Amino acid sequence: MNQQEPYCNMIEAEDYNCYEFYKAATEQFGNYDQMQHMDARYTRAQIICDIEALATYFVKELHLKRGDAFTIFMPTNVESLVGFYALNKIGVIVNFVHPLLPAEVVMESVREAKSKGLMVLGLLCKNHVKAINDTGLPVILCRVSDYASPAKHAAAGAGEAALEKLFPKYKNMRRYSDIMRMYRGRTTPGECRNGGDVAVYLNGGGTTGKSKTIKLTNKAINENVHRLGYIDHIVAPGDEAEIIILPFFHAFGLVVAAHMAMCNAARLIPLMQFNAKLVVKLYKNNRISGIGGIPNMFKKLYHTPGFDGPHLANTRMMFVGGDDLSPKFLEDFNNMLERNGTSARLRQGYGLTEVGSVCSVNTNWVYKDGSIGRPLEGVRMEIWDDDRRPLPDGEVGEIVIAGPTIMEGYLTENGPKDEGLYYDDEGTAWVLSGDLGYRDEDGFFYFSGRKKRLIIISGYNVYPVDIENLMDTLPFVRESCAVQGYDENGKVLVRLYVSLKEKGDEEAYRAEITSACEKNLSGFSVPREIIFMDELPHTPLEKVDFMKLTKLK
Repeated sequence: MNQQEPYCNMIEAEDYNCYEFYKAATEQFGNYDQMQHMDARYTRAQIICDIEALATYFVKELHLKRGDAFTIFMPTNVESLVGFYALNKIGVIVNFVHPLLPAEVVMESVREAKSKGLMVLGLLCKNHVKAINDTGLPVILCRVSDYASPAKHAAAGAGEAALEKLFPKYKNMRRYSDIMRMYRGRTTPGECRNGGDVAVYLNGGGTTGKSKTIKLTNKAINENVHRLGYIDHIVAPGDEAEIIILPFFHAFGLVVAAHMAMCNAARLIPLMQFNAKLVVKLYKNNRISGIGGIPNMFKKLYHTPGFDGPHLANTRMMFVGGDDLSPKFLEDFNNMLERNGTSARLRQGYGLTEVGSVCSVNTNWVYKDGSIGRPLEGVRMEIWDDDRRPLPDGEVGEIVIAGPTIMEGYLTENGPKDEGLYYDDEGTAWVLSGDLGYRDEDGFFYFSGRKKRLIIISGYNVYPVDIENLMDTLPFVRESCAVQGYDENGKVLVRLYVSLKEKGDEEAYRAEITSACEKNLSGFSVPREIIFMDELPHTPLEKVDFMKLTKLK
């Protein structure tokens, strides 16, 4: 553990909406390069101009108003951020939807949100055109070439034009580029100081395991950014850049990777999909000050040739969340950073969409390796038992969170506004995370696994993360996932799925895995079945899909 007084460069959240907060936070830095798409850069003034133009279109032609909802069905790109801030300016709720979901799921989200229209990327919508047309809603069609440089615009545009000829004609479609040409330079009045309004609908797993739509207010988002403001501040606006490799339908991607970086005067380089080789190229050609992601993204970067190099010296912060990270990998990764002369270390944090994104974090000043850090200022975290009573330090229970960054509630048709929140006897609203962990005597929290992944054998708790972390110490294991299985008599057992770095004697590997578990874990945690796979299934966020593995066999 290290200790140093942090410096906070972020303004107070007050009652700003997200667009007001962004403009107020960055006003002091002048007109720096704010955004980059491929090799083309756009200044803060240009991005604000485009936000104002799109907001004007929304008001003048679509007649959107405060409290309406509008769906952004796109990957991580410039248009998504422009659309978010434009809609936010006029008080419209943004319904972010995963761009690779099947049409029926997308339309269900559109209906649930009572969306008044959609922004889509034409390249990804060839299987959704009929479903979108059937809604009768207006559509803004974006193209990869919208923000490309003149040299790359023609090539990208020609490819997309050929692709669009295969599409049925949209009934109510306007091209993003046409809207910009028509409205650029114009502005429209927006909402002011409406921080309590819901800003976004984000889809999450729900703390019960069922997919739910989470309502986050402007204030919750801005409070999260403000309370994270002490982590770092850009010293060279426009020159220092942050790579955005997380999607905006994910709170970590929207709130921390994007909105926080925007408000921190960084130059954002959003990537429509994670590509480790491209990230390495960007590192070599830009002054990258920060990057955030999930464990598998950093594992792929670590093993990508060229990532390990002197360009890492420009980076001051690297944050990982969304899943647990093994101590062995964390040590190896941080040794690589140290070799390259940077003060940055890969720091773990913890959060949920239900709590506005991050609620605890390790920093370069205050940290304990292996922990998920301490709660942000003003955020309360506790460990509760099944009867919702606080547990003493060192005991494993459910992680619960309260504070100004938590959600308003889950979106329901007829349910209460604050559906999904638990209120204690003092009237404090809590999010019950569904995750297990414990707190140590210094106030650092530790993640023990998902509550829904807990395996109980003969009354003993088995935590899959302990098994998976041990697997990371074996040189032949690439990935692993421990799940609950059953023998022929219906008795619960631990089933371990493993992918190998290279093919070899599976029986010898199986024996070595069993031996390692018997030496380092309790008898109940030793896998009774070990299954080798060429590749473990992954979710769209690059996490191992343990639910799919649980359903196998």
